[in-house]
Amino acid sequence: MGVIQQQTIKSSIYSYLGTFIAFISIYLIQPHALTTEQVGLVNLLPSYALLFAQFAMLGFNGTTRYFPYFRDEKSQNHGYLFLSCMVAVAGTILFLAGAFIFKDEIISQKSQKSNLFNSFYWYLVPLTVFTLFFNVFNLYARMLYNITTGTFLNEFIKRALILLPLALVYFKIIDFKFFMVIWLAANCLPTLMLMQNLIRNKQFPLKPDFKFLDKDLLRKLISICLFAILTGYAPLILQNLDSYFINKKYGLDSTGVYNLAFNLASIITVPTRALYGIAFTIVADAWKNNDLPQIRQLYEKSCINQLISSIFLFILIWANIDFAFSLLPPAYGSGKYVILFIGLGYIVDSATGINSIIIGTSKYFKYDSFFYVFLIGITILFNLLLIPRYGLTGAAMAYAAAIIIFNLCRYMFILFVFKMQPFTLKIPATLIFIILIYYASIWLFPLNGNLLWTAISRSTFIAASFGAAVYFLDLSEDINNVINKYLYKAGIKKHH
Repeated sequence: MGVIQQQTIKSSIYSYLGTFIAFISIYLIQPHALTTEQVGLVNLLPSYALLFAQFAMLGFNGTTRYFPYFRDEKSQNHGYLFLSCMVAVAGTILFLAGAFIFKDEIISQKSQKSNLFNSFYWYLVPLTVFTLFFNVFNLYARMLYNITTGTFLNEFIKRALILLPLALVYFKIIDFKFFMVIWLAANCLPTLMLMQNLIRNKQFPLKPDFKFLDKDLLRKLISICLFAILTGYAPLILQNLDSYFINKKYGLDSTGVYNLAFNLASIITVPTRALYGIAFTIVADAWKNNDLPQIRQLYEKSCINQLISSIFLFILIWANIDFAFSLLPPAYGSGKYVILFIGLGYIVDSATGINSIIIGTSKYFKYDSFFYVFLIGITILFNLLLIPRYGLTGAAMAYAAAIIIFNLCRYMFILFVFKMQPFTLKIPATLIFIILIYYASIWLFPLNGNLLWTAISRSTFIAASFGAAVYFLDLSEDINNVINKYLYKAGIKKHH
């Protein structure tokens, strides 16, 4: 766990620094600097860019499960990066054609109250292309056991760059049109910075190695690309279908309210995203070496570690939800229960650990595609049923229900096929203690006229109580090891 632990901690630090900046920009400045419709636009454009960038990769991201066979420093990994870039160029051409043909359907102009989306529609082109190549370069860096650079640039630097134009428009130094130009540049710059980092580290070889690509390997690569188009696309469909349906039915202003609430709930996924970045490479190598004990250990530890971090962050947010919404304009009030349901869905997703990585890097990776077909179907069904009845909250309910059912399917598959069961008594113990601590915080510090003081008191109590429970009950070996490391350095605790 040494490599995973070290890289996860570094990535989590960068992610939380980025989350702090995002809190300032998205929750304190953006709602007061932009209209709900403008907020909807600056959230919808990156969402669509992610979708289109994933499509433009043409499933080549799925070939990472074969990267251990490419790995060879002397041959510069047999031209793997060159192949990735060539596929991305072909995908870009297809995307450009689709963006032109399906423009009206993407904009959903009938639901819009203005021409705002139409005015900035073509920002999707550079945004998608730069997102695509950031993904290509970051994926390659991760295969070389470097997840921190991409996380630093995407989670921290990009958010810091976006904070500048937000501040300028907040103080009315620039108008929204000029804001969008700077905002676009801020979104594109991390791609160039990542490329420059790879070049500096002599990890940017664009020399092909066609001799290495024999017929058997080519067949495997093409086969997995076809499946990965669906497998890689489905998570983004799941994350963005709700925004698409809300934009189509209610327009950009409601999309802005929903996305702000969704982003706030997404804070609890920061540790999970950091872990996934490095765990993929470790598990892929373990499958290559048929090291089932290591995979089983990673699976078990990922479940308890992710549950502890995600449920702690969720309880902190939900205990202070009234304070959080007091900082926002009244128009955002309808997003309160979006946070509740999205948060509950993310807790289940975190608590089931690295199930997607275990299946996706195994010889049964194709079954994950079948799960995704099912996932897309139920997600669309739940959105069609719940959004007309419950509005924004209905979209969040649909998202949470789809995540829970999906992870249940993955859990059962791993249980029956690999005979791996990751849950221990530490899971219910964690749930019991955090629920007791939450209700104790509500009882000890009820809402009064000073919401800020209530939020500080509840947060301090929850952090101290849950932190003590996790440490002294030894709920997580990895968390205790990290804490003990610093206690030893400080001389507070002696080595046995």
